[in-house]
Amino acid sequence: MEVILIENIEKLGKIGDVINVKDGFARNYLIPKKKVLRASKENLKVFEKEKSKIEAEEKKRKIKAEETSKKIKGTEIIILRNAAENGQLYGSVTSKDIIKELALLNQIELLNEQINLKKVLKSIGVYEIEISIYTDIKVKILVSVAKSKEVGLEQIKEFKNPKKDKKLEKKDKGLKDKIEKEENKNISTKDLVTDIESKEKAENDVKKVVTKKKSPKKVITKEKSPKKVITKEKSPKKITKKETKVKKNKKKNKK
Repeated sequence: MEVILIENIEKLGKIGDVINVKDGFARNYLIPKKKVLRASKENLKVFEKEKSKIEAEEKKRKIKAEETSKKIKGTEIIILRNAAENGQLYGSVTSKDIIKELALLNQIELLNEQINLKKVLKSIGVYEIEISIYTDIKVKILVSVAKSKEVGLEQIKEFKNPKKDKKLEKKDKGLKDKIEKEENKNISTKDLVTDIESKEKAENDVKKVVTKKKSPKKVITKEKSPKKVITKEKSPKKITKKETKVKKNKKKNKK
């Protein structure tokens, strides 16, 4: 649907711009809120006649937006919710909840689309929320979601002064890193010792296996006992009768 803007609208355009928008968006929001006119020859003529009035109203709207931005700027909201031990909410916090709290604190009425909340809040903590008061006027507020008011205030203090906490965290991290390094060193030395021992054991086992394979079989040789040489003593020669007679004759001759 083609419409004529009679108000400056963020992301759509300025007064007098003719733009195309979805039918539902025009019928349900833009036309009922008197932010646009249907684009037609008659409405264009009306716009040209009322242009000065429309621009004057827009200036008033801008001045009012600047005043509301001053009221809202730096606002801190605490929204109480029940939550689990891990901080997960039993429910959620929406833009409507933020608008309600702002209305109670500052008596300012805002629209849902002015709260730039990308996702609903589902856990305890502090959130920085941007609010579009006017096309070029934006402010940020702090929304602390907590179980109690005291905790909500403490969360905002911690969020505003994170330097001390960061210093402590850095110190803690430094100590943790040192401890981890020492532990890693001890672990590495232990691992080295165990590795060396296991390697030595493995090498010894391999050597044993190799020596078992290479060692020749033991051949047991029985020493040959020396042969006993039996020498027979020569029996004295028997002297025959003839030899005795010869000897007797020799003796006689000598005489």
